[in-house]
Amino acid sequence: MVRVVLLLLGLSSAILAGGCPGSLANGDAFGDGGIELRDAEAILSQSCGTTGCHDDTSQAQAGLDLRSPGVENRVVDVNAITAGCTDRTIVVAGDPDGSYLIDKVLNVPGICGLQMPVVGTLPAEDIETLRQWILDLGGSSGGMLDGG
Repeated sequence: MVRVVLLLLGLSSAILAGGCPGSLANGDAFGDGGIELRDAEAILSQSCGTTGCHDDTSQAQAGLDLRSPGVENRVVDVNAITAGCTDRTIVVAGDPDGSYLIDKVLNVPGICGLQMPVVGTLPAEDIETLRQWILDLGGSSGGMLDGG
């Protein structure tokens, strides 16, 4: 009887092990289902810092450069300069719902000008990345910038 149980246990193990897919040599390439994760600076640079919009030239819309590194230094605790919205803070560290940047990408009623980006909309994942970035900027350092 013990031999039969051991035989059945061995066969069960062999069947289960045979059904396992094993491992991938480059498993990291498949960990997120093929979606390229971007950080907030990359999202702003690639989606908003395009030529003629918020690029790194003197012709940038509203004089706001969202392309160059260190973008948090140009948006945190900085008010918008568009007439009618000068009381709006572009990014309030730690408060995405109080940040005008989020209102602009969500096209919240009452924004000045057009939704951003002007062409198309940001994917929900990118908006969530921006929200998390703003939360992280608040951090535990009492609102001090964490360098990005």
